[in-house]
Amino acid sequence: MALMHALGHERFAVVGHDRGAYVAQRVALDHPRAITRLAILDAVPIGEALARCDERFATRWWHWFFLGQTDKPAERVISADPDAWYRAGPELMGQEAYDDFRRAIHDPATVHAMCEDYRAGLGLDRDADDADRRAGRRIGCPTLVLWASRDDLEDLYGDPLAIWRDWADDLRGHALNSGHHMTEEVPEELAAEIRGFLAA
Repeated sequence: MALMHALGHERFAVVGHDRGAYVAQRVALDHPRAITRLAILDAVPIGEALARCDERFATRWWHWFFLGQTDKPAERVISADPDAWYRAGPELMGQEAYDDFRRAIHDPATVHAMCEDYRAGLGLDRDADDADRRAGRRIGCPTLVLWASRDDLEDLYGDPLAIWRDWADDLRGHALNSGHHMTEEVPEELAAEIRGFLAA
């Protein structure tokens, strides 16, 4: 909020993908008067994801729990062979983004920050979601949820809109024919969806 105020914006829209969606959700809940519209890309609230965790989730998303450990830090394992950590190649995220990732993951500070993000998700972020649910807090601004049909969000959780209906009053959305890296895989379609939503 301080950054947006420094830039001269008292009210603004926010869009977040994956981890950024948790940040966007939190901003919309914590600063409802400031947020005009919210777009969530390929995510459900982290508290909802963890509450629905089963063996399928634990098998596919084991890294959430591995990276979230504090007594046996994942940083040592990842930093031992950073190039082996991320199996996706440039064909999924584009060469430029992949090269940026490869450079970043060789920096121990980046690896530590990545692990801290997962630690926050399993702790602070989930606690905030759970507190919001207990207090009955909801997102009041128009909310768009888009998800990748070739990712596993629907397989793990069913209809993402059904989950978000418990969080947002003014909700719309649908799947895009994409894998998880939506901005790289279907940039024009995604941009058109977001522009249309923000301009409405």
